[in-house]
Amino acid sequence: MTEGPAMAHSSKLTLVLGPMPAHARPSAVLAAGPWCFAGLEDFFPRWEEEFTFAPDILADRAEEDKCIREAEALAADAIPALAQRLAPGTALPPAYWEMLLAPHAVTVAKLLVQHWHLAKAMVRDWADLPLQVELLPADCAFRFGEDADVVLHGSLNPRVSHWVLSLLLRPILPQAWTAVEGARVEERWQSPKPAGLKARLKDFLRSRMLALPFPVMKGMTARQALAFSSALRHPSRTPDQSRSLAGRFSSQAQGLVLDIPKEALAVFDAFLPASIRGLRHPRKLSPMARPRVRAASILLYEDARYRQELARWRGRGGRLLCVQHGGNYGQMRRICAMEMVEYTQHAFATWGWTAYDSALGAASGQGNFLPLPHPQLARQRDSWRRTSDDMIFVGTEMPTVAYQLDSHPTPAQFIQYREDKQWFLEALGPEVRRHTLYRPYFKVPGTLEDAEWIIPRFPQVRLCQGPLGPQILGCRLLCLDHHGTTLLEAMAAGIPTLCYWNPSFWPVSSGFGDLLGDMAALGMWHASAEFCAEKVREVWDDPAAWWNSAPVQAVRRRFLAHFALLPEGPSEDKAWLDCLRGL
Repeated sequence: MTEGPAMAHSSKLTLVLGPMPAHARPSAVLAAGPWCFAGLEDFFPRWEEEFTFAPDILADRAEEDKCIREAEALAADAIPALAQRLAPGTALPPAYWEMLLAPHAVTVAKLLVQHWHLAKAMVRDWADLPLQVELLPADCAFRFGEDADVVLHGSLNPRVSHWVLSLLLRPILPQAWTAVEGARVEERWQSPKPAGLKARLKDFLRSRMLALPFPVMKGMTARQALAFSSALRHPSRTPDQSRSLAGRFSSQAQGLVLDIPKEALAVFDAFLPASIRGLRHPRKLSPMARPRVRAASILLYEDARYRQELARWRGRGGRLLCVQHGGNYGQMRRICAMEMVEYTQHAFATWGWTAYDSALGAASGQGNFLPLPHPQLARQRDSWRRTSDDMIFVGTEMPTVAYQLDSHPTPAQFIQYREDKQWFLEALGPEVRRHTLYRPYFKVPGTLEDAEWIIPRFPQVRLCQGPLGPQILGCRLLCLDHHGTTLLEAMAAGIPTLCYWNPSFWPVSSGFGDLLGDMAALGMWHASAEFCAEKVREVWDDPAAWWNSAPVQAVRRRFLAHFALLPEGPSEDKAWLDCLRGL
């Protein structure tokens, strides 16, 4: 992948902001980002090597920190204006609007900020090149049905990136560039909903579940949800630790001056999904005489009606407990949406960790973090029993736009991340490859090809299909090229596990970094794909013997205590009930 301005001046150079035209030639084209080739890799087999790309702005992690701060500030600043457009003249508490609109606002803000920094970098580096660039008109229309559509068909949509970059570049277009006016784009996206009696019954049961003070969450049983709900039926026993987004993240609170062109701020309103636009808002909310706590499901990011119920609760003075629902929390160096939406609530239940460093500074990273043994992990405790000779190799999502804007690889680095899979599988040798199953991430729009890229290169490797959990519990060896939920589950289950990833691509928290040093010394984690493959060959005859050695198990126990906490007794219920009764 060629990056930067090292290209001869030419009157025929074209800067492509969106999907790459089928006739494009590398010698005549500059690409704004990897999203230009999303879904088009078959047409441009060597695009990563042949085309020249704009600077990878997020590779500088200090610049990424700046983008995160600005995205959070932009989102916090946008919420009051969005509220007035949705319910003009209504005087509802800020907590209502912050709960309802924060997930949408931060999704849009992340896209705007990173593209604004990219636009300025392209102008900085290429201002003197006689470029031709197609700009889309301001009145392009992208309509979304649900919150998830805004991410899947908005943030990850190359045509949306083209439109947003057009809005951002138009006011700062260098004199040497020639703007070509593109045709208006209009797209409508609505995630299909299952029809019929069964689907309606499922929706009804889900709505009843979400109405509980503690809804059923992944890995928890209905019995646990009812018991935990009962433990929350009391007035809150502690001072409210909820934090205002305006007071914590706004540009005024951070002392930031945001210079994004005003024309681009229309994206906040333009991207409001029908699920939010269709809500009816109360005229006023009566405060609770004795505020209580309820737990929030992760569905708050996807279900606008449910999120409005939580917003009513917060607007009346109620408090929320959010719960970690997977990996990366506490392990990534930076996390963006969760910092705004979840960590600012009254309490946050973690899988073991108790602190993180915010991009706003260490003091800002202090929250009410409650380490608790999560049932999702407790149920898998020491459950590995080898039943096959297979090694399972698990990959993760490879987006071409940094829609999460946190400590993942940048879109450009995901290209190298995918290449590393090739070097790993090559270094395994034919005998181990014959026993290897590859688990791709599920299909997501706007991402790099996964299994379609791997399997033709390594026909010996088979796809790992069906539910992953039961298969890794019986595998010979598990290999991960990233950290996340599967790593935490594997540690809890006691599965012999090897990991590798480029540490500059996956910046981690200081606590996790200390553990990685100990894991590296024992060969549990590697900074390169080839070294990890060497370790696979070394332990291949008897992975369990290496895994069950005293030094490896000592580090595993430390990992569990920090990031995958298991109950001290036979059940995790007591720890949860004691905690909930004290909130």
